[in-house]
Parts: sequence; structure tokens; C-alpha cells
Amino acid sequence: MNKLKEIFNNILASLDNETKGYSSKKLTALTIILLVCITHIKWIMLGDFSQLEIVLTIDFTFIATMFGINEYGKKKSEN
Repeated sequence: MNKLKEIFNNILASLDNETKGYSSKKLTALTIILLVCITHIKWIMLGDFSQLEIVLTIDFTFIATMFGINEYGKKKSEN
């Protein structure tokens, strides 16, 4: 039970701008990943794959954008 409380406290501590808690980038990424997975599972359960090309294009574009933002942040912090 203490471990669960520690996890909850770290999640709450991540919401402020101090160094305590988990990384806000990682929490945001985890939340987005979970929501996308849930959305995809619901879409797959519908069985309508007529929009597969559009869904994959959106997924890959989003992944490439997030990768680009991450790389830009790394390069910017080096300077």
C-alpha cells in the first residue's frame, strides 16, 4: 500500500515545476499512448478498416512530429 501511495504522490508532484516526482514529458507521453491504444482498440472492434490508410498516416505523422520535437529540444539545449 505504501508503494501505491508513493506512486500517487510522485504523479501529483509531477504536476508542479519542481524536480520532485516523475517527468512531465513521460507522463504526457504515457497518457497519449494509452488514449491512442484505447481509441485503436475500439476502432478495431468495430471491424471497419476502410479508413486504415488514413489512420496509419495520422499515427506515423504524429510519431514523426513528436520525434522531431524531441530532437529539436535536444539540439536547442546543447547550445
